[in-house]
Amino acid sequence: MTLSHCTDSTTPRTDPCHCEQIVAAAAVDHFHDPDHATSQRQYAQQHGIPRSTLGHWLRQPDPEGVDPDTAAFFRSSSGVAWLRRLVLALFAVFLFRGACGLRLLSLLLRLTHLDRFVASSTGALHELSRTIAADLSLFADEERPRLAEGMKHRHIALVPDENFHGPHVCLVAAEPASNFLFVEQYADRRDEATWTAAIEPSVAGLPVTVLLLSSDQAKGIIACADHGLAAQHLPELFHGQRDLCQPLMGPLERQKQSAANRLQQAQDQLQACREEAEQARSEPRGPGRPKDYDQHISRWEAEVEQCTQEAEGCQERQQQALDAVRGVADDFHPFDATTGAAVEEAEMQKRLGQRIRGLQRVAEQAELGSKAQEALQRGQRWVEALVVAMEWFWGVARVLVEELDLPDEVEQAVYAKLLPGLYWQQAARRGRTAEQRQHREDLAGRLLSEAWVAGGVLSRLTRVEQEEVKRVAREVVGLFARSSSCVEGRNGRLSLFHHGQTRLSDQRLKALTVIHNYQSTRADGTTAAERFFGKKPRDLFNWLLERLPDLPRPAAKRPNKATQTSAKAG
Repeated sequence: MTLSHCTDSTTPRTDPCHCEQIVAAAAVDHFHDPDHATSQRQYAQQHGIPRSTLGHWLRQPDPEGVDPDTAAFFRSSSGVAWLRRLVLALFAVFLFRGACGLRLLSLLLRLTHLDRFVASSTGALHELSRTIAADLSLFADEERPRLAEGMKHRHIALVPDENFHGPHVCLVAAEPASNFLFVEQYADRRDEATWTAAIEPSVAGLPVTVLLLSSDQAKGIIACADHGLAAQHLPELFHGQRDLCQPLMGPLERQKQSAANRLQQAQDQLQACREEAEQARSEPRGPGRPKDYDQHISRWEAEVEQCTQEAEGCQERQQQALDAVRGVADDFHPFDATTGAAVEEAEMQKRLGQRIRGLQRVAEQAELGSKAQEALQRGQRWVEALVVAMEWFWGVARVLVEELDLPDEVEQAVYAKLLPGLYWQQAARRGRTAEQRQHREDLAGRLLSEAWVAGGVLSRLTRVEQEEVKRVAREVVGLFARSSSCVEGRNGRLSLFHHGQTRLSDQRLKALTVIHNYQSTRADGTTAAERFFGKKPRDLFNWLLERLPDLPRPAAKRPNKATQTSAKAG
């Protein structure tokens, strides 16, 4: 007896699938062609198909409730190809990019009557989703080394953070310039050893060196930067601003509301006093000494004036505090937002110091408590860390630019025009308002135009030298990772997938990472992988489509028991 051989389902497929549905559709097309000259037996022999199987394909009845023309289309080669593309698109868009579940996919198939041609049960769709997820992992495993081949060594920054789903900790780390995800995995801890063990394998095999970690000052990440990776740690802006705002803005808001309430009460009393005086003047004078309404009105007018000044003072102090906190973000750039000139650490110390001193004046004028003073002390230490990071950035920038061995006038053009132009081009889309974004775009455009003006020192370099200068300049600009917005945004996306689930499987989490890196695009049409590697990856969707196995067939409709019972009774 010949023993059967089991196929290991865990072994990934390495070749595109040869699907029975495609072969069957080609046979249907052939025999629906009125000019075909071969018999079923001849066709079966020519294509290596069992005669009975071919007959089964050709004798398939139309699904119940489906128009014959529609059924004929979905049995044709064009129909099968379109159906496969549609089903894969549903999984790619709704399951792996959106937060849709299999039950909603099943409902969509039933409402469109596509369940007559594709199995819509949760079990069948689950198996197909696992196959697609496995192929996504395989695509990343193949594509990453292919894109890294020939890539020049780069110094990069990473923005790590933790995403919590109940007791589960998901570590996430992205390269901020490209938004390429290096780490997205569950872990039991979030200490130095765990972060180091997650980051080091993620960059293994790539010609990159992690020089900077930017985070919310979590102790494990700081220790990972100092000891695990020997990298610089940069405290990011959002959490530092939040820590400054919470102890200050809350009391200032309460003072403003209290002053507004007192002002309203004084205005009500003044209005009531005026109405009473007007009524007294219109009525006959009674016995006794009349009430001095003018004195009462004057007193309440003075009270209203005082309360108005207090309310305006509270409003002004709150606005000053808000402007100072926002001003830290406006000032913390390596280049001036008006001229594009480089901002060294001494100038940065001066600018940020003025912001903190402005907050201290507000706290003294508002007589805020100990919590506000403690927040200001932490803010002072935070600002000092920002200045140290600025000093580190300029030190690294000088080293990388000097390694190009450029003439002095070319180096000056790189520092004065190219670097600030590329920086503001990158920072323009993160502006607070439309006017700020437009101003940054205009500044970047002017600086880059001046950098590459015809006849300028940079334009006189050879094409190879120009490309190398651009590459190093982009690398330098990418090292100034002052914001964690990229990883915070990813955490928000993951929270959508976590709803209604205890925990994402490791396979599904990796599939989501692959979709983010190799399929999701920005407005310019580039993927994160293309921005990071500098090469366009293969088309992920078409790669998956070539490997997509046979779509699960719908089960035969079972007879309705209630109908059978009534028929027997009749």
